[in-house]
Amino acid sequence: MKVSLSSTAEYSSNAAESIKDLKPNAADLLITSVVTSMTTDLGVVAPTSSGLLTFYDGETNKSHTIDGYFVSPKNFNGNDHEEHRVVLTYGGYVETCKGANTFAIPGIYKILDYIYKNYASLPLDKLLEFPISIAKNGFKLTQPSKDYFQHSLKPLFMWHDYSKQILKNVSSDLDNGIVKIDKLSDSLEHLSIEGFNDFYVGDISKEILKTIQQEGGHATSDDFSNYNLIEDSKFNFKFKDLNLTGHSGPSIGGLMVLKYIEELSKGKRIQPLIDVYKARKNNYEFFGDRQSFITQEILNYSTSSSTIQVNTSDNLNNHFSITFSSGYGSGVLCPNTGMYFNNSLGEIELNPQGFLGETHDDRLISNMSPLIIESDDGITTIGSPGADRISSAIAQVLLNYSKNNNWKHAIDEPRFHVNGDGTVRAEPGSLDAGKNITITESYDMYFGGVCVSGFNNKVFSHGDKRRGDTSWTS
Repeated sequence: MKVSLSSTAEYSSNAAESIKDLKPNAADLLITSVVTSMTTDLGVVAPTSSGLLTFYDGETNKSHTIDGYFVSPKNFNGNDHEEHRVVLTYGGYVETCKGANTFAIPGIYKILDYIYKNYASLPLDKLLEFPISIAKNGFKLTQPSKDYFQHSLKPLFMWHDYSKQILKNVSSDLDNGIVKIDKLSDSLEHLSIEGFNDFYVGDISKEILKTIQQEGGHATSDDFSNYNLIEDSKFNFKFKDLNLTGHSGPSIGGLMVLKYIEELSKGKRIQPLIDVYKARKNNYEFFGDRQSFITQEILNYSTSSSTIQVNTSDNLNNHFSITFSSGYGSGVLCPNTGMYFNNSLGEIELNPQGFLGETHDDRLISNMSPLIIESDDGITTIGSPGADRISSAIAQVLLNYSKNNNWKHAIDEPRFHVNGDGTVRAEPGSLDAGKNITITESYDMYFGGVCVSGFNNKVFSHGDKRRGDTSWTS
Protein backbone atom coordinates (compact mmCIF):
# COMPACT_ATOMS: atom_id res chain seq x y z
CA MET A 1 0.00 0.00 0.00
CA LYS A 2 1.35 3.40 -0.97
CA VAL A 3 0.06 6.25 1.20
CA SER A 4 0.61 9.97 1.68
CA LEU A 5 -0.22 12.56 4.32
CA SER A 6 -0.12 16.33 4.55
CA SER A 7 -0.94 18.19 7.72
CA THR A 8 -0.56 21.32 9.80
CA ALA A 9 0.15 19.06 12.80
CA GLU A 10 3.89 18.45 13.13
CA TYR A 11 3.64 15.19 15.09
CA SER A 12 1.26 13.63 12.56
CA SER A 13 4.17 12.41 10.43
CA ASN A 14 5.62 10.67 13.52
CA ALA A 15 2.26 9.02 14.05
CA ALA A 16 2.20 7.87 10.43
CA GLU A 17 5.76 6.57 10.71
CA SER A 18 4.82 4.57 13.81
CA ILE A 19 2.38 2.39 11.85
CA LYS A 20 4.25 2.31 8.53
CA ASP A 21 5.34 -1.32 8.95
CA LEU A 22 1.70 -2.37 9.42
CA LYS A 23 0.88 -1.25 5.85
CA PRO A 24 -1.79 1.32 6.71
CA ASN A 25 -4.29 2.77 4.27
CA ALA A 26 -5.40 6.40 4.03
CA ALA A 27 -8.12 5.94 6.68
CA ASP A 28 -5.64 4.48 9.17
CA LEU A 29 -3.31 7.43 8.65
CA LEU A 30 -6.12 9.91 9.17
CA ILE A 31 -7.26 8.38 12.45
CA THR A 32 -3.83 8.16 14.08
CA SER A 33 -2.89 11.63 12.81
CA VAL A 34 -6.06 13.33 14.05
CA VAL A 35 -5.84 11.79 17.53
CA THR A 36 -2.14 12.64 17.73
CA SER A 37 -2.82 16.24 16.78
CA MET A 38 -5.58 16.56 19.39
CA THR A 39 -3.01 15.32 21.91
CA THR A 40 0.00 17.44 20.95
CA ASP A 41 -1.22 20.64 19.26
CA LEU A 42 -2.15 22.34 22.51
CA GLY A 43 -4.21 25.49 22.17
CA VAL A 44 -4.53 25.05 18.43
CA VAL A 45 -6.82 22.05 18.86
CA ALA A 46 -7.95 19.76 21.70
CA PRO A 47 -9.42 16.30 22.38
CA THR A 48 -12.94 17.83 22.43
CA SER A 49 -12.84 19.07 18.84
CA SER A 50 -15.30 19.06 15.97
CA GLY A 51 -14.75 19.05 12.26
CA LEU A 52 -15.82 18.55 8.69
CA LEU A 53 -14.68 15.63 6.56
CA THR A 54 -14.76 15.33 2.77
CA PHE A 55 -13.58 12.06 1.27
CA TYR A 56 -13.37 10.08 -1.96
CA ASP A 57 -14.21 6.36 -1.95
CA GLY A 58 -11.89 4.61 -4.40
CA GLU A 59 -14.14 1.54 -4.62
CA THR A 60 -17.30 3.42 -5.65
CA ASN A 61 -15.51 6.40 -7.23
CA LYS A 62 -17.75 8.82 -5.35
CA SER A 63 -17.10 11.80 -3.09
CA HIS A 64 -18.87 12.24 0.25
CA THR A 65 -19.11 14.75 3.07
CA ILE A 66 -19.51 14.22 6.81
CA ASP A 67 -20.44 17.17 9.04
CA GLY A 68 -19.32 16.54 12.61
CA TYR A 69 -19.33 20.14 13.78
CA PHE A 70 -20.23 21.47 17.22
CA VAL A 71 -23.82 21.35 18.47
CA SER A 72 -25.05 23.67 21.20
CA PRO A 73 -26.52 22.15 24.39
CA LYS A 74 -30.30 21.92 24.19
CA ASN A 75 -30.71 24.07 27.29
CA PHE A 76 -28.49 26.44 29.27
CA ASN A 77 -29.41 25.15 32.73
CA GLY A 78 -25.90 25.13 34.19
CA ASN A 79 -24.98 27.45 37.06
CA ASP A 80 -22.62 29.72 35.13
CA HIS A 81 -24.16 32.22 32.72
CA GLU A 82 -21.38 34.78 33.05
CA GLU A 83 -19.45 35.83 29.97
CA HIS A 84 -15.82 35.31 30.96
CA ARG A 85 -14.39 37.41 28.16
CA VAL A 86 -10.64 37.66 27.55
CA VAL A 87 -8.59 39.65 25.04
CA LEU A 88 -5.82 38.07 22.98
CA THR A 89 -3.25 39.78 20.79
CA TYR A 90 -3.45 36.87 18.32
CA GLY A 91 -3.96 38.18 14.79
CA GLY A 92 -3.79 41.70 16.14
CA TYR A 93 -6.80 41.65 18.46
CA VAL A 94 -9.25 38.89 19.36
CA GLU A 95 -11.91 38.63 22.04
CA THR A 96 -13.12 35.23 23.18
CA CYS A 97 -14.63 33.59 26.27
CA LYS A 98 -13.23 30.97 28.64
CA GLY A 99 -14.73 28.50 31.09
CA ALA A 100 -16.79 25.31 31.06
CA ASN A 101 -19.94 27.24 30.12
CA THR A 102 -18.47 27.73 26.61
CA PHE A 103 -18.35 23.97 25.94
CA ALA A 104 -20.35 22.70 22.94
CA ILE A 105 -20.92 19.06 22.00
CA PRO A 106 -18.01 17.90 19.79
CA GLY A 107 -18.41 15.58 16.81
CA ILE A 108 -14.84 14.47 16.18
CA TYR A 109 -15.25 11.01 17.71
CA LYS A 110 -18.37 10.36 15.65
CA ILE A 111 -16.31 11.17 12.55
CA LEU A 112 -13.44 8.93 13.67
CA ASP A 113 -15.87 6.13 14.51
CA TYR A 114 -17.41 6.41 11.02
CA ILE A 115 -14.01 6.28 9.31
CA TYR A 116 -12.80 3.40 11.49
CA LYS A 117 -15.86 1.21 10.97
CA ASN A 118 -16.14 1.84 7.22
CA TYR A 119 -12.60 2.29 5.90
CA ALA A 120 -9.79 1.48 8.35
CA SER A 121 -7.73 -1.69 8.01
CA LEU A 122 -5.81 -1.78 11.32
CA PRO A 123 -7.02 -2.49 14.89
CA LEU A 124 -7.90 0.57 16.95
CA ASP A 125 -5.31 -0.17 19.62
CA LYS A 126 -2.59 -0.01 16.95
CA LEU A 127 -3.93 3.27 15.57
CA LEU A 128 -3.95 4.91 19.00
CA GLU A 129 -0.66 3.45 20.23
CA PHE A 130 1.43 6.51 19.27
CA PRO A 131 -0.81 9.22 20.80
CA ILE A 132 -1.21 7.10 23.95
CA SER A 133 2.57 6.86 24.24
CA ILE A 134 3.38 10.50 23.53
CA ALA A 135 0.75 11.76 25.99
CA LYS A 136 2.30 9.58 28.69
CA ASN A 137 5.99 10.07 27.92
CA GLY A 138 5.77 13.75 27.07
CA PHE A 139 6.33 16.07 24.12
CA LYS A 140 7.58 19.54 23.30
CA LEU A 141 5.19 22.10 21.87
CA THR A 142 4.81 22.32 18.10
CA GLN A 143 5.66 25.64 16.48
CA PRO A 144 2.00 26.60 15.86
CA SER A 145 1.26 25.90 19.55
CA LYS A 146 4.22 28.05 20.61
CA ASP A 147 3.11 30.84 18.31
CA TYR A 148 -0.44 30.68 19.69
CA PHE A 149 0.62 30.35 23.33
CA GLN A 150 2.64 33.55 23.04
CA HIS A 151 -0.76 35.26 22.92
CA SER A 152 -3.04 32.89 24.82
CA LEU A 153 -1.11 30.92 27.45
CA LYS A 154 -1.61 33.24 30.41
CA PRO A 155 -5.12 34.59 29.70
CA LEU A 156 -6.66 31.31 28.52
CA PHE A 157 -4.69 28.35 29.81
CA MET A 158 -3.11 29.30 33.14
CA TRP A 159 -6.22 30.34 35.09
CA HIS A 160 -7.49 26.75 35.54
CA ASP A 161 -5.70 24.89 38.33
CA TYR A 162 -5.20 21.55 36.59
CA SER A 163 -4.18 23.20 33.30
CA LYS A 164 -1.74 25.42 35.18
CA GLN A 165 -0.18 22.32 36.72
CA ILE A 166 0.13 20.46 33.39
CA LEU A 167 1.60 23.48 31.58
CA LYS A 168 4.00 24.44 34.35
CA ASN A 169 7.10 23.47 32.36
CA VAL A 170 6.13 25.27 29.16
CA SER A 171 5.02 28.39 31.02
CA SER A 172 8.63 28.89 32.11
CA ASP A 173 10.23 27.57 28.91
CA LEU A 174 7.99 27.66 25.85
CA ASP A 175 10.63 26.21 23.54
CA ASN A 176 11.91 23.30 25.62
CA GLY A 177 9.27 22.56 28.25
CA ILE A 178 7.86 19.03 28.23
CA VAL A 179 4.13 18.36 28.50
CA LYS A 180 2.90 15.06 29.97
CA ILE A 181 -0.81 14.30 30.28
CA ASP A 182 -1.10 10.89 31.93
CA LYS A 183 -4.87 11.12 32.26
CA LEU A 184 -5.25 11.73 28.54
CA SER A 185 -3.05 8.72 27.84
CA ASP A 186 -5.38 6.64 30.04
CA SER A 187 -8.46 8.02 28.26
CA LEU A 188 -7.07 7.21 24.82
CA GLU A 189 -6.17 3.70 25.96
CA HIS A 190 -9.74 3.32 27.20
CA LEU A 191 -11.09 4.47 23.83
CA SER A 192 -8.78 2.03 22.04
CA ILE A 193 -10.53 -0.78 23.89
CA GLU A 194 -14.11 0.45 24.11
CA GLY A 195 -14.30 2.35 20.82
CA PHE A 196 -14.78 6.01 19.95
CA ASN A 197 -18.48 6.01 20.83
CA ASP A 198 -17.56 5.69 24.52
CA PHE A 199 -16.93 9.42 24.37
CA TYR A 200 -20.69 9.93 24.00
CA VAL A 201 -22.27 7.19 26.10
CA GLY A 202 -19.57 5.60 28.27
CA ASP A 203 -17.14 6.33 31.06
CA ILE A 204 -15.37 9.15 29.18
CA SER A 205 -18.60 11.09 28.75
CA LYS A 206 -19.51 10.60 32.42
CA GLU A 207 -16.21 12.10 33.58
CA ILE A 208 -16.47 15.03 31.17
CA LEU A 209 -20.04 15.72 32.27
CA LYS A 210 -18.98 15.60 35.90
CA THR A 211 -16.46 18.39 35.29
CA ILE A 212 -18.95 20.39 33.23
CA GLN A 213 -21.52 20.22 36.02
CA GLN A 214 -18.98 21.10 38.73
CA GLU A 215 -17.80 24.13 36.78
CA GLY A 216 -21.20 25.49 35.78
CA GLY A 217 -21.41 24.32 32.15
CA HIS A 218 -24.58 23.38 30.32
CA ALA A 219 -24.04 20.13 28.36
CA THR A 220 -25.94 17.04 29.53
CA SER A 221 -25.83 13.30 28.92
CA ASP A 222 -28.79 13.67 26.54
CA ASP A 223 -26.85 16.25 24.52
CA PHE A 224 -23.98 13.79 24.20
CA SER A 225 -26.04 10.70 23.36
CA ASN A 226 -28.24 12.55 20.84
CA TYR A 227 -25.35 13.93 18.77
CA ASN A 228 -25.65 12.95 15.09
CA LEU A 229 -23.51 13.42 11.99
CA ILE A 230 -24.87 15.06 8.84
CA GLU A 231 -23.95 12.96 5.81
CA ASP A 232 -23.65 14.06 2.17
CA SER A 233 -24.94 17.61 2.41
CA LYS A 234 -22.58 18.48 -0.42
CA PHE A 235 -22.09 20.56 -3.54
CA ASN A 236 -20.32 19.93 -6.84
CA PHE A 237 -18.82 22.91 -8.63
CA LYS A 238 -16.81 23.27 -11.84
CA PHE A 239 -13.88 25.70 -11.63
CA LYS A 240 -11.97 25.75 -14.93
CA ASP A 241 -10.80 22.13 -15.37
CA LEU A 242 -11.25 21.26 -11.69
CA ASN A 243 -14.38 19.58 -10.30
CA LEU A 244 -14.79 20.58 -6.65
CA THR A 245 -16.84 18.66 -4.08
CA GLY A 246 -17.37 20.21 -0.66
CA HIS A 247 -19.81 20.89 2.15
CA SER A 248 -23.11 22.56 1.47
CA GLY A 249 -25.16 23.84 4.43
CA PRO A 250 -25.14 24.15 7.40
CA SER A 251 -21.43 24.99 7.02
CA ILE A 252 -20.86 28.31 5.28
CA GLY A 253 -17.21 27.64 4.37
CA GLY A 254 -17.83 26.03 0.98
CA LEU A 255 -20.10 28.83 -0.18
CA MET A 256 -17.51 31.42 0.83
CA VAL A 257 -14.75 29.61 -1.10
CA LEU A 258 -16.89 29.89 -4.23
CA LYS A 259 -17.54 33.58 -3.60
CA TYR A 260 -13.85 34.31 -3.04
CA ILE A 261 -12.88 32.38 -6.17
CA GLU A 262 -15.24 34.49 -8.25
CA GLU A 263 -13.95 37.81 -6.93
CA LEU A 264 -10.26 36.87 -6.87
CA SER A 265 -10.54 35.69 -10.48
CA LYS A 266 -11.32 39.30 -11.39
CA GLY A 267 -8.15 40.61 -9.73
CA LYS A 268 -6.94 41.85 -6.35
CA ARG A 269 -9.70 44.39 -5.74
CA ILE A 270 -10.29 45.29 -2.12
CA GLN A 271 -13.88 46.58 -2.06
CA PRO A 272 -15.52 43.47 -3.62
CA LEU A 273 -13.69 41.31 -1.07
CA ILE A 274 -14.98 43.54 1.73
CA ASP A 275 -18.47 42.96 0.31
CA VAL A 276 -17.90 39.18 0.36
CA TYR A 277 -16.89 39.34 4.02
CA LYS A 278 -19.91 41.50 4.90
CA ALA A 279 -22.24 39.19 2.99
CA ARG A 280 -21.15 36.31 5.18
CA LYS A 281 -21.74 38.30 8.36
CA ASN A 282 -25.03 39.84 7.27
CA ASN A 283 -26.67 37.00 5.34
CA TYR A 284 -25.31 33.61 6.34
CA GLU A 285 -24.43 33.67 10.03
CA PHE A 286 -27.76 32.82 11.61
CA PHE A 287 -29.44 29.91 13.39
CA GLY A 288 -32.49 27.98 12.31
CA ASP A 289 -32.68 26.16 8.96
CA ARG A 290 -29.25 27.29 7.76
CA GLN A 291 -28.68 23.98 5.97
CA SER A 292 -31.46 24.50 3.40
CA PHE A 293 -30.63 28.17 2.95
CA ILE A 294 -26.90 27.66 2.30
CA THR A 295 -27.62 24.69 0.02
CA GLN A 296 -29.94 26.83 -2.11
CA GLU A 297 -27.39 29.67 -2.17
CA ILE A 298 -24.77 27.27 -3.54
CA LEU A 299 -27.21 25.95 -6.13
CA ASN A 300 -27.91 29.51 -7.23
CA TYR A 301 -24.21 30.20 -7.27
CA SER A 302 -23.40 27.12 -9.30
CA THR A 303 -25.75 28.16 -12.01
CA SER A 304 -24.23 31.68 -12.13
CA SER A 305 -20.66 30.16 -10.48
CA SER A 306 -7.59 28.01 15.48
CA THR A 307 -7.98 24.70 13.45
CA ILE A 308 -5.97 21.78 12.13
CA GLN A 309 -5.97 20.28 8.65
CA VAL A 310 -5.09 16.66 7.82
CA ASN A 311 -5.23 15.11 4.35
CA THR A 312 -4.44 11.49 3.47
CA SER A 313 -4.44 9.47 0.25
CA ASP A 314 -3.57 5.96 -0.89
CA ASN A 315 -2.97 4.20 -4.19
CA LEU A 316 -6.39 2.51 -4.04
CA ASN A 317 -7.68 6.02 -4.72
CA ASN A 318 -9.10 6.61 -1.25
CA HIS A 319 -8.71 10.20 -0.09
CA PHE A 320 -9.67 12.00 3.14
CA SER A 321 -9.60 15.70 3.98
CA ILE A 322 -10.58 16.79 7.48
CA THR A 323 -10.55 20.20 9.15
CA PHE A 324 -11.12 20.24 12.91
CA SER A 325 -11.06 22.75 15.73
CA SER A 326 -11.70 23.33 19.41
CA GLY A 327 -12.14 27.08 19.08
CA TYR A 328 -9.63 29.21 20.94
CA GLY A 329 -9.83 26.81 23.91
CA SER A 330 -11.77 27.27 27.14
CA GLY A 331 -8.74 26.71 29.36
CA VAL A 332 -10.58 23.96 31.25
CA LEU A 333 -8.68 20.68 31.55
CA CYS A 334 -10.88 17.80 32.71
CA PRO A 335 -9.06 16.23 35.70
CA ASN A 336 -10.15 12.63 35.14
CA THR A 337 -9.80 12.45 31.34
CA GLY A 338 -6.93 14.86 30.61
CA MET A 339 -9.04 16.38 27.85
CA TYR A 340 -9.05 20.13 27.28
CA PHE A 341 -12.51 21.57 26.69
CA ASN A 342 -13.46 23.54 23.59
CA ASN A 343 -14.92 27.05 23.89
CA SER A 344 -17.13 27.05 20.81
CA LEU A 345 -20.05 28.73 22.55
CA GLY A 346 -17.60 31.48 23.46
CA GLU A 347 -16.24 32.20 19.97
CA ILE A 348 -17.67 35.70 19.72
CA GLU A 349 -17.08 36.18 15.99
CA LEU A 350 -19.01 32.96 15.21
CA ASN A 351 -21.93 33.64 17.56
CA PRO A 352 -23.78 36.64 16.11
CA GLN A 353 -26.67 36.04 18.51
CA GLY A 354 -24.37 36.77 21.45
CA PHE A 355 -23.04 34.64 24.28
CA LEU A 356 -25.47 31.82 25.21
CA GLY A 357 -27.98 33.24 22.73
CA GLU A 358 -30.60 31.35 20.75
CA THR A 359 -28.40 28.44 19.70
CA HIS A 360 -30.23 25.70 21.61
CA ASP A 361 -29.55 22.26 20.07
CA ASP A 362 -28.39 23.92 16.81
CA ARG A 363 -25.20 23.34 14.85
CA LEU A 364 -22.77 26.18 15.35
CA ILE A 365 -21.36 28.22 12.48
CA SER A 366 -18.31 26.87 10.67
CA ASN A 367 -15.95 28.39 8.09
CA MET A 368 -14.31 25.01 7.39
CA SER A 369 -14.20 23.80 3.80
CA PRO A 370 -12.29 20.56 3.10
CA LEU A 371 -12.64 19.74 -0.61
CA ILE A 372 -12.15 16.86 -3.02
CA ILE A 373 -10.87 17.89 -6.46
CA GLU A 374 -11.33 15.72 -9.53
CA SER A 375 -9.38 16.54 -12.68
CA ASP A 376 -7.69 14.88 -15.64
CA ASP A 377 -4.60 14.51 -13.40
CA GLY A 378 -6.44 12.41 -10.77
CA ILE A 379 -7.96 13.04 -7.34
CA THR A 380 -6.65 15.67 -4.92
CA THR A 381 -7.73 16.70 -1.41
CA ILE A 382 -7.38 20.24 -0.13
CA GLY A 383 -8.22 22.08 3.08
CA SER A 384 -6.94 24.64 5.54
CA PRO A 385 -7.25 25.85 9.14
CA GLY A 386 -7.50 29.57 9.87
CA ALA A 387 -11.00 30.62 11.07
CA ASP A 388 -12.39 33.27 8.71
CA ARG A 389 -9.23 33.08 6.55
CA ILE A 390 -9.99 29.48 5.50
CA SER A 391 -12.13 30.41 2.51
CA SER A 392 -9.84 33.13 1.18
CA ALA A 393 -6.73 30.94 1.65
CA ILE A 394 -8.21 27.96 -0.22
CA ALA A 395 -9.59 30.20 -2.98
CA GLN A 396 -6.20 31.86 -3.53
CA VAL A 397 -4.43 28.50 -3.73
CA LEU A 398 -7.00 27.09 -6.16
CA LEU A 399 -6.65 30.18 -8.33
CA ASN A 400 -2.85 29.91 -8.21
CA TYR A 401 -3.00 26.24 -9.16
CA SER A 402 -5.31 26.95 -12.10
CA LYS A 403 -2.52 29.18 -13.48
CA ASN A 404 0.61 27.16 -12.71
CA ASN A 405 -0.60 23.55 -12.30
CA ASN A 406 1.86 23.14 -9.40
CA TRP A 407 0.48 22.57 -5.91
CA LYS A 408 3.68 23.44 -4.06
CA HIS A 409 4.05 26.77 -5.84
CA ALA A 410 0.33 27.47 -5.46
CA ILE A 411 0.58 26.98 -1.69
CA ASP A 412 3.83 28.93 -1.31
CA GLU A 413 2.66 32.07 -3.13
CA PRO A 414 1.99 35.04 -0.77
CA ARG A 415 -1.56 35.57 0.49
CA PHE A 416 -3.72 38.38 1.78
CA HIS A 417 -7.03 38.65 3.59
CA VAL A 418 -9.60 41.46 3.57
CA ASN A 419 -11.85 42.03 6.59
CA GLY A 420 -15.31 43.50 6.56
CA ASP A 421 -14.10 46.75 8.18
CA GLY A 422 -11.76 47.43 5.26
CA THR A 423 -8.54 46.45 7.04
CA VAL A 424 -6.20 44.15 5.17
CA ARG A 425 -3.40 41.86 6.28
CA ALA A 426 -1.01 40.84 3.52
CA GLU A 427 2.18 38.84 3.15
CA PRO A 428 5.07 40.56 1.33
CA GLY A 429 4.53 40.40 -2.42
CA SER A 430 0.80 39.77 -2.30
CA LEU A 431 -0.32 43.42 -2.34
CA ASP A 432 1.32 46.80 -2.59
CA ALA A 433 1.55 48.65 0.70
CA GLY A 434 -1.26 51.13 1.23
CA LYS A 435 -3.79 52.60 3.62
CA ASN A 436 -5.33 50.03 5.99
CA ILE A 437 -2.92 47.35 4.72
CA THR A 438 -0.72 45.65 7.32
CA ILE A 439 2.24 43.80 5.78
CA THR A 440 3.06 40.70 7.84
CA GLU A 441 6.05 38.39 7.84
CA SER A 442 6.30 35.90 5.00
CA TYR A 443 4.47 32.61 5.59
CA ASP A 444 2.48 34.01 8.51
CA MET A 445 0.35 31.37 10.31
CA TYR A 446 -2.50 33.90 10.30
CA PHE A 447 -3.18 32.96 6.67
CA GLY A 448 -4.00 29.33 7.43
CA GLY A 449 -2.10 26.26 6.33
CA VAL A 450 -3.36 24.87 3.03
CA CYS A 451 -2.59 21.16 2.67
CA VAL A 452 -3.08 18.80 -0.26
CA SER A 453 -2.71 15.09 -0.86
CA GLY A 454 -3.69 12.98 -3.82
CA PHE A 455 -3.00 10.27 -6.35
CA ASN A 456 -2.21 10.65 -10.04
CA ASN A 457 0.55 8.33 -11.25
CA LYS A 458 1.72 8.12 -7.64
CA VAL A 459 0.60 9.32 -4.22
CA PHE A 460 1.72 12.83 -3.28
CA SER A 461 1.29 15.43 -0.56
CA HIS A 462 2.28 19.02 0.16
CA GLY A 463 2.16 20.92 3.45
CA ASP A 464 2.23 24.65 4.12
CA LYS A 465 5.23 26.53 5.57
CA ARG A 466 2.79 28.70 7.51
CA ARG A 467 1.76 25.83 9.77
CA GLY A 468 4.09 22.91 10.22
CA ASP A 469 4.79 22.10 6.56
CA THR A 470 4.17 18.43 7.33
CA SER A 471 4.26 16.14 4.32
CA TRP A 472 4.82 12.38 4.47
CA THR A 473 4.70 9.50 1.96
CA SER A 474 5.40 5.80 2.23
